[in-house]
Amino acid sequence: MNTTQKINIGLSQFTEFTLKGVSAKTNMVRKIKYQKEYHPAFDYWKQLRDQIVSYHKNDLNKNCFENLIPRIDIKKQPNYIYAIRQYLKFLNKKETIWFDPGKSVWIGDKLSVRSSSELGLLINGVPHLIKLYFKGKNDKVDKRNINSSLILLNTSSYDKTFNFEVNHSVLNLHNNKLYIKNDYNEDMLIALESEASQFVYIWNKI
Repeated sequence: MNTTQKINIGLSQFTEFTLKGVSAKTNMVRKIKYQKEYHPAFDYWKQLRDQIVSYHKNDLNKNCFENLIPRIDIKKQPNYIYAIRQYLKFLNKKETIWFDPGKSVWIGDKLSVRSSSELGLLINGVPHLIKLYFKGKNDKVDKRNINSSLILLNTSSYDKTFNFEVNHSVLNLHNNKLYIKNDYNEDMLIALESEASQFVYIWNKI
């Protein structure tokens, strides 16, 4: 399907949108629509996101997280330290094995969402595709309001075929809570499409 005419955003942006109240949704879409072109230097969590991937992919020692802190802008260090603690708490007493998560995208009627998971992990033998979410401090994330993002992950198109059934997951780094959903019904799909349509409507109005 040709997505060249579609609005294209990332899953973290879509998730943040779904967590906002009505008026805040408009401000959120405006911010996304008129933001400057992406540059790694302005990606607040990029260094930690990359380090988490490298830690698992290259089977590094946990000291790699401590060694990361001095390379982070001093203003960001408290948030990085907290997120690292939460991630290590999440990993506590879990056996993890890396596998390539591949790339994925969700394609709606007028909206395309980049939905690639950062992590492919066997956690105590159970396979998970994990999308990292770092903004749970500002927006309350719970099982109910993260549902649309989980359905989106389930209904995305993937460039890899796995020979095992994976759990589609979102990890909220603010409270090390892993949200998992593998089943959905027609009402849940309608709710997801409604969120996507609302995003497009606001985008076209501002």
